[in-house]
Amino acid sequence: MSPSSKTTAKPKTQDLLLSLMDAWPKSWAGTADDIPIGEGLVALLKPFIIQLHTLDLSDRTIRRHLDNLWVIGGEIIREVNYQPKLCNKSPQNLLCDAVSDGDAPYVHDASESEQRSLDTTARKLHNYLVSTYLF
Repeated sequence: MSPSSKTTAKPKTQDLLLSLMDAWPKSWAGTADDIPIGEGLVALLKPFIIQLHTLDLSDRTIRRHLDNLWVIGGEIIREVNYQPKLCNKSPQNLLCDAVSDGDAPYVHDASESEQRSLDTTARKLHNYLVSTYLF
């Protein structure tokens, strides 16, 4: 692939991945009340995906992070459903709390390698959130 075709391919890939994220809030929702929280999470996660594209990571690596973000977001919504008091928190606070120690929320049915991959994404996301929002 020539350098010029590589640079034109990235925005198309980025736009596709960002558009995939639009369906996440409904896929995570246990109830209709979960959708606004999910939309807030997606709004916070999209700039992170854009930032990953600027790092010139491979499409496969970015897709892995995207898949991991979907899992992390789903775990956040699951926790909100198990602990209703969390629904009073902003999506930003829920996201920051979920990755505050640099690890992803524990996913009950994830293998060790899947959890490590989730943790890697959570660390990158945590660093991004800290540098962007100065938490």
